[in-house]
Amino acid sequence: MIRFCLLAILVLTLDALAAYGFVVEGPREPAATASDHLDHAPRWGLSTGSMLDTGERGLGGGLEYAIDKSICEMRFIDGSTCAQIEQSLRDALDHWGSGHPSLGFTDITGRVEPNFPLAALADSGQGAEIDFFGATARDFPIFNNASTTGYTLFYERPQASMVLTNGKMSKGPIGRIESADVRFNAGLCYYLDVKQAVDTCVHFPSLVLHEISHALGIGHPEDNVRYNLDTDRLPGNEIPINCNAPAEGLIVSFDYDGAALAHGQDVQGAGRWKRGMTWDDVAARDALYPDCRIERIERALPRWGAFALAANGTLGEARLSKSKDEAEAEALATCQTSGDTCRVVSSFNGCFAFASNAKGAFGHAQASRSGHARVDAVLACTEAGEDCRVTHDFCAYE
Repeated sequence: MIRFCLLAILVLTLDALAAYGFVVEGPREPAATASDHLDHAPRWGLSTGSMLDTGERGLGGGLEYAIDKSICEMRFIDGSTCAQIEQSLRDALDHWGSGHPSLGFTDITGRVEPNFPLAALADSGQGAEIDFFGATARDFPIFNNASTTGYTLFYERPQASMVLTNGKMSKGPIGRIESADVRFNAGLCYYLDVKQAVDTCVHFPSLVLHEISHALGIGHPEDNVRYNLDTDRLPGNEIPINCNAPAEGLIVSFDYDGAALAHGQDVQGAGRWKRGMTWDDVAARDALYPDCRIERIERALPRWGAFALAANGTLGEARLSKSKDEAEAEALATCQTSGDTCRVVSSFNGCFAFASNAKGAFGHAQASRSGHARVDAVLACTEAGEDCRVTHDFCAYE
């Protein structure tokens, strides 16, 4: 019997700790340890040929995907053509496969009809290995919630064990993913061109990058932190994966990077695309699909943000800056348009929040995630007065 796994975009906050970490979608039965959770996690398996050539579903010939025509029927405010929209999907898939010799993707759009939504439960008509759809709330009721921008389901079949991408036998039991369906909320508006960004619309390439993580078997790191893994207590650095023993050297980490592609909050902003895969995302991929031939690709450094304030209340913001100095200069420049003297309140890599009250009391805070910064800013303001509320908050990577 095939089990299907539901993966959605969720918003959750937890107490901040030191290290970042990654998590994979878990096995059918709860694992005793985070390492067991990884060892038995469902994933795509090796295959001798492509799905089209041999009928076998797996990594052979690349994961074969099909783009449904409904994708091009979604509303793109920047006038993106169907060809451009489809190319953005291809680019996102290639991004996840970058440097990985056994994780590739093959476009079979037009050769296999994408199937929607749950035909895989009957072992027939599953469509391609990964299908992409635009779906309305009528098609898919979960999209009645406008904050749900995308939704991915994958279908797995239990195996006693299987050969991993490093050529070694897995620890059984383990789930073998056979297909995945990725849906995007057709009730929303989208754009590709970051120069035409609109806060109420979704940056499609960034959302696609997030949903592909689920199609590969990677989970939201904020959903079940007791299974998050890292190699040290340092935030934001590389997580080296032993290609012969992926769980070796990994320890539990109760924190997670708010800018990771797999993180379930704020995935619609163009900042994710600009920053790309974090070290946490890479580690999750390489732990599920270990291979000693993986090419190490340097990941983008964390982006900087800054917040400046003048005595008359004028403010300035900067985000997606490449350095602290660049962020501070931009924040001051936008603040000083009022002619008053401005000062930099904070520069940061993560998220920032500013809270104040009607009597002039204020407080600010920075944290790795937006929710933490908001809470801490209100607490800092409340020490100087009552009835404080957050008036400005944003993340450097947005």
